[in-house]
Amino acid sequence: MTQPRTSGSSVRFATYNLLDLFESDSEAEQAHYEKVREVIGGLGADVLAVQEIRAPQADAARARLRQLAADVGMKCVVPGPDDGPGRTALAYGSRGYYCGLLWRPELEPVPGSFRESPAGRLWHGAGWLTLDAGGVRVRHGTFHATPFGRRLRADQNELLLAMLRGGPGRTLPLLIGADWNTESADRIEDSETGHQVLYEPADPFADVDWFEGLIHQCDWEYDWRGRRRHWADRRPGDILFSGGLLDAAAALRAPWQPTVGHFRADGYGSRGIRRRIDAIRVTRGVVPALRSYRVDDSDLARAASDHLPVTVEYVPADIAG
Repeated sequence: MTQPRTSGSSVRFATYNLLDLFESDSEAEQAHYEKVREVIGGLGADVLAVQEIRAPQADAARARLRQLAADVGMKCVVPGPDDGPGRTALAYGSRGYYCGLLWRPELEPVPGSFRESPAGRLWHGAGWLTLDAGGVRVRHGTFHATPFGRRLRADQNELLLAMLRGGPGRTLPLLIGADWNTESADRIEDSETGHQVLYEPADPFADVDWFEGLIHQCDWEYDWRGRRRHWADRRPGDILFSGGLLDAAAALRAPWQPTVGHFRADGYGSRGIRRRIDAIRVTRGVVPALRSYRVDDSDLARAASDHLPVTVEYVPADIAG
């Protein structure tokens, strides 16, 4: 059920990893598609970042994003400048995984504003565009980080920051929704001590015995007896935080909720690991405009994907600067 808005002038921005959407033509995939449609309909999002649109090539992926947009009553084509041809807001995916952006028809994308990461520069891809939200121009983006390689993930987060700071619109406020495939490293002020502490309340890997897949998520060391000790590698998240791309959940001091770990086929979740790797990050000026944060942890959302959708609400007029 869609939650009531905090303001009549607010915008809802959501991010959702769709779990290999359009991977096949089977009846099971059609049922999966219908569940995803229903979940999106219940979000009440004005703008939606999606990840894992599957297709063998970009033209097919664009057509599939347009189909999804039409089926959920949203748009995904940005008009071209000077009445030129429009462009589907789909970010190139070098491994058959594409990211996209959808928005309600009432919102106006700035013509020619869609940008994407160059082919092959990121493991999956990133895209962003500028929307006119009540007379305020705001960029919205989508990104899907690499599931493998902690150092590659950190390097690509740094590269993403550089991309977002370059080109037209670089000074505009930004919200970007993503499957970050890493733990948040944002810090908040402890109300009792005044010290800066991690927003994340605990290390999700702390109580789990070592298994090989943890090389993609953890750092480790050995004691004098050769026993391994491991912990979550927060370096990729710290690059985002230190680079000024802030976790909206941390900024709002929202109660911590996992977004993955509920799905039966999740190799981490099957070991009892619950993580919050889906998040919306914002530039500093957007923080005063944030009003609410929500993870859709419904039975339907748990059945539709291995990731739960995340939504924030913000008031464009309250963006600082």
